Amino acid sequence: MEMFLSYWILPILFILHDFEEMIAMPIWKRRHRRMLSTMSKPFFGAVSNGQAFSCGVLEEMTILLVVSAICSVTNDSTLYLAFCIAYASHFIMHYRMCMQMRAYVPGVVSATIEMPVMIWLIISYWHMGQATLETFLAYQAVVLLFVYANLLIMHRLMPAIQSRLLAYANDPA
Repeated sequence: MEMFLSYWILPILFILHDFEEMIAMPIWKRRHRRMLSTMSKPFFGAVSNGQAFSCGVLEEMTILLVVSAICSVTNDSTLYLAFCIAYASHFIMHYRMCMQMRAYVPGVVSATIEMPVMIWLIISYWHMGQATLETFLAYQAVVLLFVYANLLIMHRLMPAIQSRLLAYANDPA
């Protein structure tokens, strides 16, 4: 149990979840291209290239590693709890997409496997927390705003990253 209460478990769970997305997303987008082309905001953004998507995953993983390092050094369980809640809440998006598609969506299998672990982590860190409810809510608001803004920025940058990667791949050396 002690291993699961380490500040390093969130990045591990994140990368396991995102491995499913990185492996399945390009194939899934190709298979569902007709339906996705009718959406104003297609699932997983405009990127279809797995390498470009992986760049976004790397950036998010780096953020979680920095957060885990900060929480380890400062023993800030409130910050860690806020990131755990933000991460777990994004699973709802996977379930919503599944219901809308009435089919598998990349990330839903690992989200389903990880959700009980995340609920347990959230409850455990909530009980370990030293912060008042007001402090926790302030942390949570800032973290959700940061995570959402970062996601928007990365979804805007990934098409440019995809273009550069494809240009590099097609450039004769």
